[in-house]
Amino acid sequence: MKNNGDIVEFLKEKDYIMVNNNLGGGAFGQTVLLQDPFIDELFVAKKYAPIYEYIKKEFYQNFLDEIKILHKINHKNIVRIYNYYAYETFFTGYIIMEYIDGITIDEYFGDKFLEYSEKITPDQIFVQLIDAFCYLESVGIIHRDIREHNIMIQSDGTVKIIDFGIGKFSNSSSNDFDSLVSKINRQNVNVLPNEYKEKKYTKLTDMFYLGELISRLIEQSKYNFVIDFSYQDILDKMKYTNPTKRFKSFLDIQEALDKHDFENLNISESDKLIYFHFTAQLVKSINYFFDKYEFNRQPSEIIDKLDKAIQSNLFEEYIQDNSSIISAFIKNAYSYTTGDVITCTATKNFLQWFKTFNLKSQNLILSNIQTKLSNIRIENSDDAIPF
Repeated sequence: MKNNGDIVEFLKEKDYIMVNNNLGGGAFGQTVLLQDPFIDELFVAKKYAPIYEYIKKEFYQNFLDEIKILHKINHKNIVRIYNYYAYETFFTGYIIMEYIDGITIDEYFGDKFLEYSEKITPDQIFVQLIDAFCYLESVGIIHRDIREHNIMIQSDGTVKIIDFGIGKFSNSSSNDFDSLVSKINRQNVNVLPNEYKEKKYTKLTDMFYLGELISRLIEQSKYNFVIDFSYQDILDKMKYTNPTKRFKSFLDIQEALDKHDFENLNISESDKLIYFHFTAQLVKSINYFFDKYEFNRQPSEIIDKLDKAIQSNLFEEYIQDNSSIISAFIKNAYSYTTGDVITCTATKNFLQWFKTFNLKSQNLILSNIQTKLSNIRIENSDDAIPF
């Protein structure tokens, strides 16, 4: 029986079958395709083995950082890690990760466009990428190597971001000054951001290179005349050379996407009145939030709570307990007014209208409501209160 703190050793080593011994490689090692015979699944193995001996030790920490980064990530649009083997004495190691059966993003906009555009549109690729980078932003990770071959499209249309070999945690003490800045993200780039001259790389630099890459691939595509892309204005703002002119975060981009799509929903003027009438009352009923914003993003839960609130106020003109409506949308603590603010009619009309949309449209509507609610001020709770 092992005690807490004891080292636990597994005696049996896992064996793999080599399927393809040359998936690709570069200055820092090679990538191969393996099969696990026990579960009959394919995996990619990335080996750290620089071709130049003198950089082997220098960049080994980047390899270890990639392991830490990938273990922190759990997102459908980012490659998954399954295992790793680090041999620190010899400055080498392996990462066992998800096998992505698909093409690179430049192949998508190139010769594979007619085949793959039936599975996924350029708009959908962009939305998935922004969702993935929003997630990376939320867990404090900067990719730093946004190139054509590091964004893949699976055969089922799922976008995958790969290769975090020079990724960083954004709270890294060396984040502002970047010794690798002159070596990364130069491939085919016509315009460089201001950060390049300043030897800096932040999440906004990721934003620049992502916008620059997609914009360039669309412009250079031989199918440019048939590519229907809805978000060029957002791309243009992402790739300003001056970072102060870009979006402040990937979350801001996601909100811009939601607003763009919401404004293009097929809804009438009377429908918009239903939405604006209810949301105006909802916003008016909330005084402030405590410490942060935390929203309910599940349409089914919101529908259920609004249904119950309406049933509890069948013979009333106003909702008697405003928190029964607010709590459908808000998960954290807030201060609210107890007066007559939210009418039963506005709530019922909104709910009936909301139910008519599919899940994607419901999420767009909720995202826009959350943007409205984010304009309400936040009050910090008193740290002196012990409980």
